[in-house]
Amino acid sequence: MRHVALLQGTKAYGVHVRPLAVPARENRSEMHEQPNFYWNQERFLRERQQGKGWSWSILRPVLIVGDSVGSAMNVIPALGVYAAFMRRAGRTKLDYPGGAGRVAQAVDADLLARAIAWSGEAAAARNEIFNVTNGDVFVWPNVWPAIADALGFEAGDHVPLALDRQIRPREAEWAEIRAAHRLKSGTLKEFVGLSFEYADYTMGYGRTEPGPAALVSTVKLMQAGFTEVMDTEAMFRKCFAEMQEKGLLPRP
Repeated sequence: MRHVALLQGTKAYGVHVRPLAVPARENRSEMHEQPNFYWNQERFLRERQQGKGWSWSILRPVLIVGDSVGSAMNVIPALGVYAAFMRRAGRTKLDYPGGAGRVAQAVDADLLARAIAWSGEAAAARNEIFNVTNGDVFVWPNVWPAIADALGFEAGDHVPLALDRQIRPREAEWAEIRAAHRLKSGTLKEFVGLSFEYADYTMGYGRTEPGPAALVSTVKLMQAGFTEVMDTEAMFRKCFAEMQEKGLLPRP
């Protein structure tokens, strides 16, 4: 063994219990006083590595977006299914179902994979911790027109809708959509997993105020040598296109 890559997230900075320091930085902004399995894993890794010839890296991605299915935390299938139901209802505009958007960040799953691979080879990454993002920021209502366009719609109005309550139970209708479009995506449970609930959370369903920004710094990562970036709008377009090409979502 030469290297171990451990993934954490912004809960290392306490994003789930407090506003983040902006931007949250590695080895400065952590909330070690908050119980978290991250710290047990990290402690175990450090102890096992003592005196060994291998190294470790810890990567802290923000909101990960990709083409995984059956996931608990991927907004792409959840939003793709929502759009399919809206098209079935005859809509030509896709309403934004979330709440007030706060300034946030995302990371493309493919970019994250390349960062993980880099961390296993780069000397500057040995026994270091890095935040990983696309390199820009976004707000859900502002990125919504690109999402709607990728799914074949014009952007509609802000019409809050709890996807987990309103879309997840509609398995029979989804089966009809799958049959009509000859989709390979399986049942809602198989395809979306728990991600309806996650989409509601990350898009702030029910939130009337934006809330504090949740931003991390990637200066350390870039200075260490990983400088890849991706436009977040382009990421959403890419991920929806991949699922459409695989026959998992209806084409526009």
